[in-house]
Amino acid sequence: MLRSLRLINWLILSLFSLFGMAQSYPTEVGQRTRNQLIIEMPKAQVSGILIMAHVSQDTINASVVNEFGISLMDFSYNTLKDRVKLHSVMKALDKWYIRRTLRSDLRNLLNIMREGGTEYYDKRHKIRYLIQPYDETEELPLQD
Repeated sequence: MLRSLRLINWLILSLFSLFGMAQSYPTEVGQRTRNQLIIEMPKAQVSGILIMAHVSQDTINASVVNEFGISLMDFSYNTLKDRVKLHSVMKALDKWYIRRTLRSDLRNLLNIMREGGTEYYDKRHKIRYLIQPYDETEELPLQD
């Protein structure tokens, strides 16, 4: 069943990318994008919202927050130098070896996103990163 759900997700994402409905990477200065980020590890899964803003000609600032608004990590990506700088990482992930892996994986994921891709798999650490369009229609209106 999980396999068929993944297949359906992949088909929907493919259709969105074919028709240009899902733009996951900010291409122009001042543009912002929101995407759902799912990180699958062998023993755990983390999901959140990836918010990216193209703030200058060569810099993209990004933040990953969970659905409750708690920040998982903040980072910036220098497009000219192809470098990711982690500004803050949640305490459970704030270890030098995890930060090094995150920097490398985020750089590879952003390069794939720039080319229109939605998935990156780190074979060495068996970590899968999946980007999906963030559906704002799921938000419920406030009631009095």
